[in-house]
Amino acid sequence: MIDGGQSPAHVADQFDLPISDVYEALSYYYGHIEEMRDLERENEAAFDRVREVSLKPKEPVQ
Repeated sequence: MIDGGQSPAHVADQFDLPISDVYEALSYYYGHIEEMRDLERENEAAFDRVREVSLKPKEPVQ
C-alpha cells in the first residue's frame, strides 16, 4: 500500500479488516515516519546479512 500502489480498500479486503483499521495503521505509520524508516533500514540490513550467509558455499565435509 505504501510502496505497492494498493488502495486501503483493497488491503482491507485482502486481509479481511475493517477499512478503519487500515486507515488507523496508515495514520500511525505517517505519525511515526522516522521510526518506520529506521525499522525499514534495520530490516533491509538483516535481509542483506541473511542473503550474504546463504550465498556463501558450505565448507566441505571431511
